[in-house]
Amino acid sequence: MPRKLKLDSLRAELSSIISLLDEARGIDDPIGVIQYEYRMSIIEAEISELERDQETKASVALFFGGRPVFGSRGVSADFAGRALDGFQEIISKVYANLELGRMGSRGRVPLAGKTNLMITEVAKGSFGFVLDELNDQMEMADTALKKVVDDVAIILEKTGAIEDSSFEEVLEEIDDRTLISLKDFFKNLEKSEATLRVVEGSKEFVLDDDSVKRGKIRTESTFIDENEEVMEGVFIGFLPEHKKFEFKLNSGEVIWGTATKDVAESYANSVEKGLSIINKKWRAKFDVRVVKPLNRPTKTLYRLLEFGTKVDKNA
Repeated sequence: MPRKLKLDSLRAELSSIISLLDEARGIDDPIGVIQYEYRMSIIEAEISELERDQETKASVALFFGGRPVFGSRGVSADFAGRALDGFQEIISKVYANLELGRMGSRGRVPLAGKTNLMITEVAKGSFGFVLDELNDQMEMADTALKKVVDDVAIILEKTGAIEDSSFEEVLEEIDDRTLISLKDFFKNLEKSEATLRVVEGSKEFVLDDDSVKRGKIRTESTFIDENEEVMEGVFIGFLPEHKKFEFKLNSGEVIWGTATKDVAESYANSVEKGLSIINKKWRAKFDVRVVKPLNRPTKTLYRLLEFGTKVDKNA
């Protein structure tokens, strides 16, 4: 369960216990005072522990509202199945895109088996589900899946945000297949007249009716043309931790963008061996995405897929 949900629940219980404690003191109930003070100390300790602990595995709660939901008692199985499948599909595609770069336009999503979340609880309030990453390993740092779920939460929020600029930030990160899954997800919400509240980590936001409509319109009216291209030039900058590069083409134009995880690791290995790719001429492979949003300028984005071959062998 996301830490925020646990903390919210404990703080609500603490508030209730404090009220009962005040009432017990007011009616001179010493036994009640002792019981409530004891319970209050336990809750305060649990809150302190949760605030100190780092949440390292993926955990997210999806609360549905609107027409498919019957109060806090139930939700349409047909709608919920499509919504959960759609959410999982976005996670799988974002993960594959970050790890491998461009996916094929068709076929199975690579690495999908590494992104499966499990339904661990039914969340009440409006009706929802808690999805968790389950494994037996103790993690000292955030897992790759947690980072992806963090990213997907941001993608959903920005896609439905009021500002068009927020959705433009999303388009700089996702590929064409992820855009299709994002479109299907918002289409399902809009067609079903559903809303969605997302709680993930310390983050919480709501996709209300207006947000869902904005998300549907934006994703349906945006297109991404994606191709692989080999280009020749000189690497003038590379940041492996941030997976960022700058590349000066033979024409003099400078392009920049992101790199895949494999490319970043290859660069780090080269540096360890005393080799450098900087200020050397390469014939490198790039994923080139041309993003065409509604009523906005077309934008070209680059992702480095391979360093390729060095052109000036003796440099």
